[in-house]
Amino acid sequence: MTVASLIPLIFCFPLFIWVHQKLGPAEINFWSWMGIIACGSTAAIYYLFLGEAYDRDDLSVIFPVTRGFGPIFILIFALILLEEQITVAGLLGILITVFGSYVINLPSFKSSQLYVPFKAFKSKSFLYSMGAGACTAAYSLINKKNLEAVDPFFLLYLIFAFMVLFLFIFVLVKNRASQIKEEAKSNKRNLLLMGILNFLASLLVLYALEIGKVSYVGAARNVSIVFGVLLGSFFLKEGYGKIRLIASLFIFGGILLISLS
Repeated sequence: MTVASLIPLIFCFPLFIWVHQKLGPAEINFWSWMGIIACGSTAAIYYLFLGEAYDRDDLSVIFPVTRGFGPIFILIFALILLEEQITVAGLLGILITVFGSYVINLPSFKSSQLYVPFKAFKSKSFLYSMGAGACTAAYSLINKKNLEAVDPFFLLYLIFAFMVLFLFIFVLVKNRASQIKEEAKSNKRNLLLMGILNFLASLLVLYALEIGKVSYVGAARNVSIVFGVLLGSFFLKEGYGKIRLIASLFIFGGILLISLS
C-alpha cells in the first residue's frame, strides 16, 4: 500500500497544481490542515492494523469484523458528534448492511459459525481488525468536517501525501526499505492498478460524503462486497457461493433502504 499509494500522487500531481492555482492557498485554514494530517495518519494506521490482522488470522475472521463494525462505529460517532438525524428506515438499512457484511465470508448461517469472529475476541488479530474498523469511522467523520472547507480532490491528494509519508516512515523504522524495492519490481502492473483504483474509489467516497450523511455513506460503501462476491464466484471459482449470494442480497437490500430513506 505504501508503493501503490505513491503512484496516484505522481500521476495526479499536474492536476493537483492546477486545482491549487484555481482555488488558491487561502482555502485551507489551520483546522483544515489539522484534519488533513489527522486523516493521513489515521489512514496509515488503518493499513497497519489491517496488515497485522490479516497476518495473524483467516480472512473469514478478519474481513467480517472490519467491514461489519466500521459502519457501526460511524453510526455511533455520527449520532453523538455530528448530531445527524437518522430515519428508522435508514437505521434498519445500516443494520441489515452490517449483518450482510459480517456473514458474507462465513461458511454457513449455523450459530456455531456465526460466532467465529467473536470467539477470537481476546486475540490480537481481532483487536487489530476492530482497530481498523475504528480508523474507518474516524477517517470518515474527520473528512465530513474537512469537506466543509476543502475541495474533495485537493483534500484527497493531501491526505494521500501524508498517508504515504507516515507509511514510509514506518517502513524505514522497521528496516523494510528493501521490501519496497522488491515489491516495486515484482508487482508493477498490480501496484499501478491498485493505486489508481484506490485513489478513484476514495475520491468518489469524498464526493458522496460531501452531499450525504456520513452514517449512510459508511454503510453504503459495503456495496463493494457484492461486486467482490460476483468476481470471486464467476472468475476465481471461490466456494460458499450460496451464503455469499444471500449475504450480498442483505447488503443490497440494506443499501436500498438507506437510499429510499
